[in-house]
Amino acid sequence: MQRFRLTGPYVVPSPLVIRLQQRHVEVVYPDPPSLCVSVGGSWQAARPYASAVGVAFAAVPPVERLVGLQHGQARPVDDGVRDGWRQSGTRDALQGEAWRHAIARDAAALAEAWARVPPRDSGQRAGWSWARPADHNGYRVIWQLARIADAGAGVRHRDTDRYGAEWRYSEQLPPYRPGTQPLRLRVNGVRYVARAVPPVYFQLGRDLRSRPTQPRDQSTGVRYGSSSAQDIYRDLPWNRARPTDAWPTGITYPDYDGPVIIIEPPAEPDILETYMIANSVSVVVLPEGTPLDVADLRLRLDIDSFSWAFSCSLLGATSLALVRPDADGPKTLLVTMNGWTWRVIVEKYSRTAQFPAERYSISGAGRTQYLAAPYAPLRSAVNALDINARQVMDDQLLNTGFTIEWDVDGLGPPDWTIPAGALTYQDQTPMQIIARVAESVGAVVRPSRDSDQLEILQRYRDPPWLWSETVVDRIIAGEVITDLSSEWSPQPKWNSVYVSGTTHGVAVDVRRAGTAGDQPAPDVFDDLITATPAARARGICELSKGGDQELVSVTIPLFPVGGSAPGLVLPAHLVEVREPVETWRGLCLGVEIAATGTGASRVSQVLSIERHHMEGA
Repeated sequence: MQRFRLTGPYVVPSPLVIRLQQRHVEVVYPDPPSLCVSVGGSWQAARPYASAVGVAFAAVPPVERLVGLQHGQARPVDDGVRDGWRQSGTRDALQGEAWRHAIARDAAALAEAWARVPPRDSGQRAGWSWARPADHNGYRVIWQLARIADAGAGVRHRDTDRYGAEWRYSEQLPPYRPGTQPLRLRVNGVRYVARAVPPVYFQLGRDLRSRPTQPRDQSTGVRYGSSSAQDIYRDLPWNRARPTDAWPTGITYPDYDGPVIIIEPPAEPDILETYMIANSVSVVVLPEGTPLDVADLRLRLDIDSFSWAFSCSLLGATSLALVRPDADGPKTLLVTMNGWTWRVIVEKYSRTAQFPAERYSISGAGRTQYLAAPYAPLRSAVNALDINARQVMDDQLLNTGFTIEWDVDGLGPPDWTIPAGALTYQDQTPMQIIARVAESVGAVVRPSRDSDQLEILQRYRDPPWLWSETVVDRIIAGEVITDLSSEWSPQPKWNSVYVSGTTHGVAVDVRRAGTAGDQPAPDVFDDLITATPAARARGICELSKGGDQELVSVTIPLFPVGGSAPGLVLPAHLVEVREPVETWRGLCLGVEIAATGTGASRVSQVLSIERHHMEGA
């Protein structure tokens, strides 16, 4: 308890705050005014305490007198380098000043000898003693236990309402203002009457001290524990990196001297109100270049075929005589439609006569058909040494004039080693062997249109769940689509597949990242799955075949070479179709190019596109 000695009665300062709780009234008193005590002090002699401890000034005793330094002639050091003292040249002789003893001036006034310091204010020295309180009014502070204050206002430890019903405090009344609501209060037995500018304001509210707190987000607890093993058997071998940049970034890599694969973005189609195309179609016999009169010309290729298919109608027996085979074998034709060229061989022809006209038709395939039956000889062999998949294909094309284009370091598929004895074949053509090697890793063989070349490509360059992020090969605008139809073809939603070799190789469980792998596809066994990269590529291909799918047939014109996009669309191309209501992406499974009528009145291409309905496609 503190007591104050005041000169008059204490007046409660204004304003006074009273809080009305549910069961009691709290009156808040402002702090009383500070007490100002004038403390004066005068200069006077200090009272002596422990005078024996005083320190007097006296003469300083000499210490280590023998260590003193005397003035004398310095010892010569480095005599050859010294610079002797000599008479300086006569310059400003009037200002010269010789070395001599200084003239004593005011010696008596400035001399200060070592002696006893005269006592001054000797009575005001301070002795060592206990410090006395500086407050003369007796307000000294002593060390003792703190006084207990607000013992009843302590905060008790208690549990929260973890399992009770959720509640929210919505009862919030505005502060009470005099004159707006009736209020009767008695303070110290005297009725309180509110005035216009009262010194007291009342804060009305609800006492929440008895209400326990409640935790929020009770159902969002995070458990912790040991992580589950995922992909424990997946190996990541060191190999060339897979390109991910869709276009040049301008970044040079000084520590990498390998090839840099750049995927060029597709050309944007021209959006016009009217498309004018001057179609041109011609078929000539090689090597003479003799033209043929043809009608209803068609060329087609699907993703699982290794050669183009060709058919047309001939107008007249003269044209038929030019395409009949001779001693050199089947005739080779050069087909040109709107600047796009194909080299095909005539395998079959037929004649239909009905008076008064005759009609002839021929059919054939691309030149890659020479690698298959009945033109190529059958082969049987077993690899006696370890060999790469690329070497297997090159051996089959030896002395045939055909070449392989396989982007191993870029778009894939990967090359791998086939151990001795793993590759065996009997009575198979070179094309069958090449197709078998490509199929083992989920790749396809796409023949060239006008050259003796085979291109090895992945069936799915990127899995369907990544199509929204990859770079497409062609863009088809909705304005150029003349016909569109679709067919729903759902498949199981696989997320894992077991891929394994047989007598040689590895066994790999390929699982789609981010999934539990609880919906496996049928197991895949292949003699040529002898390396992890090959098994991974085959597994991605098998998983990409699942899910909800739609087979869409799109008919568009065949724009001339160098004209508006998309030009010619080939199988294994990833295309983007921009319809008026939506934009989607799909894989081209086949294309059929038709020049209908006589004189090629219309040239179009019909695309078969595989569209996936899944997140990311």
